[in-house]
Amino acid sequence: MTTLRTLIWFVVAAVAMLGAVWLAERPGSLTAEWQGWRLDTSVGALLVTVVVLILVSIGAWLLYRWIVGAPGALLEGWGESRRRRGYRELTQGLAAVAAGDGAEAQKHARKAEQLLSEPALTLLLSAQAAQLTGDRDGAQRAFNAMLEDEQMAFLGLRGLIGQALRDGDQSKALALAERAFKLRPQTPWVVHSLFDMQAQTGQWRAAQETLESGIRRKVVTQDKGRALKALLEVERSREAEREGRTSDALALAREAFGLAPERIAATQRLAELQIKTGDKKKAMRTIERGWAVAPHPDLVPLYLEASDESEALKRIGVVRKLAGQNPADIESHIALAQASLDAGLWGEARRHLETAAGTNPPVRVCRLMAEVEERAQSDPAKVHDWLARVADAPADRSWRCGSCGAHHEAWRPVCESCGAFGTLQWRAPGTYGHILPPEAQPAPALSPPTPTSPMPSPTTGS
Repeated sequence: MTTLRTLIWFVVAAVAMLGAVWLAERPGSLTAEWQGWRLDTSVGALLVTVVVLILVSIGAWLLYRWIVGAPGALLEGWGESRRRRGYRELTQGLAAVAAGDGAEAQKHARKAEQLLSEPALTLLLSAQAAQLTGDRDGAQRAFNAMLEDEQMAFLGLRGLIGQALRDGDQSKALALAERAFKLRPQTPWVVHSLFDMQAQTGQWRAAQETLESGIRRKVVTQDKGRALKALLEVERSREAEREGRTSDALALAREAFGLAPERIAATQRLAELQIKTGDKKKAMRTIERGWAVAPHPDLVPLYLEASDESEALKRIGVVRKLAGQNPADIESHIALAQASLDAGLWGEARRHLETAAGTNPPVRVCRLMAEVEERAQSDPAKVHDWLARVADAPADRSWRCGSCGAHHEAWRPVCESCGAFGTLQWRAPGTYGHILPPEAQPAPALSPPTPTSPMPSPTTGS
């Protein structure tokens, strides 16, 4: 750039020099008369005079513009300086929020509000600073003010949703989440939060619409969406049964099982309805399909009920048929052990429990072994030994939330701890389950994202 400027100035100087030489070689005179005045001069002097007049005129015009524009320039410079100071206060305030210093954040927020004439930029800082200092009303005012600005409305809704959830106002949080969903239906936390809130209040149809919207926008994966839709169909089936719509309840349960046979709740729901409607053979086939992918002890009594077999010895054969659908799973051996124990076959029960125990038997196996030894009237020391091992044995499988890890005694659609829908899985804290090497074990079920805030579930599962 400097070289180019030097070259330009050199060219200008050369042109001026050539012009001066050209005029010197061509002298001439010029006479002008006007109103009795006579002017005699040379051509060169006249040209110099004209150039000087032009330069003076340009200088006068620039001076005039500077005098006229000086106040505005001063005001603009002052405003620019004010904005710079405002942005500096805004940055320092956000840093204070990140550090958790509420008082410092509020101080910078007030200064930023005074310096900047753009409230949208300072509202979020003011709201966060108010939250840090426990000023709930201040945060509420800031979030409500954000709703007036099109660019900030979404952030304002998110803040108000969080406050409503902390206050336990579920209906208000749901209404706000619906507004946020209308603004940005492709935002993941909006979809998940609205879905969970609708499920928590038993709005199964609305939750299904939200879920399908999330799947279409690829906010929810196809596999996860399939499993969640199946569980929603299970709850809609329960609702239909309560309303006396048995055929609808059965159709919904059948659809749920078709979508996700690996979900124990879907298997159990369909089998229960098939038994109630007299289709016991279909119920047995349903349970067999479910057991093949997800065994559960609650399915065994249903299977025996559907078989109409009451004799203890013959029940062993019934359970053996069910266990054959998934012979490697520990639940199959425990089910056979329990059936053998009920029939008084101590040796057979002990054999299945020893297979299930492996090298590190879980609590349920230890207790059943103690019961077998006691009922077989074996050495009391063996009974005591198995009961003593319970204290250090791995935990049994149970219903645990895949989102927060909370334990539940029975399956339910919504976790009572974190409020997430469809996250309860039948598993142990560790890795026990299949009598197979870890690399051969199936992957755990998918679970939906953690919701915004814990909510108590209004329904109970089975």
